[in-house]
Amino acid sequence: MIYNYSQHFEVPVTEETAYLMAQMAEGSPFYISSIIRSSIRNKDLTTAKGLTDALEYETLDNRGMIKLTWMEYIASAFPLINDRNAKNVVLHLCKNRDRELTREEIRLDLKLDMTDGQLEKKLKALVKSDIIEQGQTDFDYRGVKDNIFDKVFRGVYEKEIGQFDIKTIGKEYGQEFEKLKTQYDSLLGKYNNQKGLFAEYLIMNRLRSHAREDNNLLKSMTRYLPGDFNFCEYVRVWHYDYSPDRAKRFNIVVYAQALSPGDYSLFGEVKNRDSKKFSKEEVIEFERKYNVLKEAERLDRVVGFVFSRTGFIQDAEEYCREKGFACIDDERWLTG
Repeated sequence: MIYNYSQHFEVPVTEETAYLMAQMAEGSPFYISSIIRSSIRNKDLTTAKGLTDALEYETLDNRGMIKLTWMEYIASAFPLINDRNAKNVVLHLCKNRDRELTREEIRLDLKLDMTDGQLEKKLKALVKSDIIEQGQTDFDYRGVKDNIFDKVFRGVYEKEIGQFDIKTIGKEYGQEFEKLKTQYDSLLGKYNNQKGLFAEYLIMNRLRSHAREDNNLLKSMTRYLPGDFNFCEYVRVWHYDYSPDRAKRFNIVVYAQALSPGDYSLFGEVKNRDSKKFSKEEVIEFERKYNVLKEAERLDRVVGFVFSRTGFIQDAEEYCREKGFACIDDERWLTG
């Protein structure tokens, strides 16, 4: 949805800011479209700072579509909002959105000069207007689970109730984005790891099941193979872990062991990244592992290969050619 809005309204976003926007807006199409269509000057939704600025504008500025819409709703759906105690109750529940509060807790916390019946009537009106939520029982209440409404309401009414600097909300956006960026980085790492494992699976499956019959096609998609090389039948194709001792443990992603001694076995590295090209430093690290495993397995006829979906930095490819490592960046390796 975010990418569709971004394209339609010609407002660029990045993968990171799209994630931050989706999380902060909790998937709301109205919030997301309002942020993307925001009339803030110098809008930039490609950075967390730019996204924070747009959110502040939309929730705190009187010209923000989100604020305007919420205030229209509050004015029409909740006439009691002009009551100071009602505002205080909503603000108190907003500040404690992570838990439910009983009527008695609310009355005591806020030192309300009203009976339990009067407070119950006020709370029921707030629930009916969707300004707060009913808890597990008729005696329990909580703030609405809406990050953005919370900030709109506080931005309008909190200063009236007590000491409040509106800049606090901007700082809160920044703090929440920092937490979300940490989540994003963690998820991105897991996603890239899973994506890499899937590419490894596809390549191993192709070598295991179709290499010989696809020999000519695979050779045409692979650079720097020996002149007498052919893809063949492999007795085993697996993810190879080498561990002479714990301190020296490492792995070669793909080890395809040729069935016939006259054919070439394969040691391979697989990188299924979206942007970063394979570097010379990575080739040197692969070379180190390749040499150790070649000696450990006592193989004379073995070829090392690197699959990098985004290609190779020039000096990395030159080093591969110099050392006799095959280079693959053709995605058809993953689609056979």
